[in-house]
Amino acid sequence: MAAGLVNALAGGGTLITFPMPTAVGLPAFVANVTSTVALCPGYFGATFAQSKDLKGQTHRLWFVVPAAVIGGLVGGALLLYTGERCFRALVPFLICRYMGHSNVPAARW
Repeated sequence: MAAGLVNALAGGGTLITFPMPTAVGLPAFVANVTSTVALCPGYFGATFAQSKDLKGQTHRLWFVVPAAVIGGLVGGALLLYTGERCFRALVPFLICRYMGHSNVPAARW
């Protein structure tokens, strides 16, 4: 519920839904997939709720959708082809980058 509220207000619900499963011992890969699936209904609900505001924005889809598809495919491939240890090392760096901290040292694996 908290992650859905955070996503609805400002985005970033993954910062709640991803660390919790890893804290109880689930592999990072499983936690990532679980987090993504858990937040999908909220994305659909938000899109439906904002449908009036999205009218007239179809020209932006030509830029946003290809970037989202490419990013999703590259991210999915990296998730599948990197090991658990590498993925766990990258996650804190990626979260800090998401939050705007660019001076986070690269993880050593």
